[in-house]
Amino acid sequence: MAQVDLIQITDTGRVRQHNEDAIGSWPSEDGLLFAVADGLGGENAGEVASRLALEVLEREYRESPGQWPTAKKLRRALQEANLRIYNMGITVPELRGMGTTVTASAIVGASLVAAHVGDCRLFRLRDGKLSQLTKDHTWVAEQVQFGLLTPNQAVSHPRRHMLTRSLGKELIVAVDVVSSDVRAGDLLLQCSDGLHTHVAEPDLLAVLRENEPETACRSLLERALDAGGADNLSVQIAVVTSCSPPPQRSWWQRLRPAR
Repeated sequence: MAQVDLIQITDTGRVRQHNEDAIGSWPSEDGLLFAVADGLGGENAGEVASRLALEVLEREYRESPGQWPTAKKLRRALQEANLRIYNMGITVPELRGMGTTVTASAIVGASLVAAHVGDCRLFRLRDGKLSQLTKDHTWVAEQVQFGLLTPNQAVSHPRRHMLTRSLGKELIVAVDVVSSDVRAGDLLLQCSDGLHTHVAEPDLLAVLRENEPETACRSLLERALDAGGADNLSVQIAVVTSCSPPPQRSWWQRLRPAR
């Protein structure tokens, strides 16, 4: 069982009139599920997409068979969310073209599993080192991966916000799944691109190392706003206070269907 303290905040920013980001967290008996989504489509469409993604995610994850691995639960939940958003986008004229990025992380026992589509990010701070656990699904990220752009060039490239994958744009979407162990003392930062676009990784590390989680959350928000706040932004900071593997089920319990 894992004990996790979560601080989260979302803000419209200094330019946009609507907040198309959505955040959510759902505790369970053995841990915590938390997610951030960044809606696409403008006006109210992006807001609808991001909120619908989290609604479907929470319901599908909660109602999935108990014997399923966490990775399967999350992947299927995001695939179902994609289908719901896609169908609504093609049947409701004012929502046509809507979509959303999303990163959802589940801490279960001593394990972390994250499902990811788009350019929200998940970072882990452990032993003073900050690591990005997810990979952006953007045009510039692909160019960096292929060696056609340097990371420094990607930061200021005019196509840096061009997504190559999101929920709701196609009938079928590929969902990245990242798995890792968690340890007591680990800190996880999950955020939309409205934050990481304006606050560089060295600054993220400095804020997280020098402040308590609640102060760090507010400080990161303020830094993004001071840098222009051109986009909606969301920050989630989860601190693992204790964790242990879930108890092993006997062979006959594994054969019984979950209720």
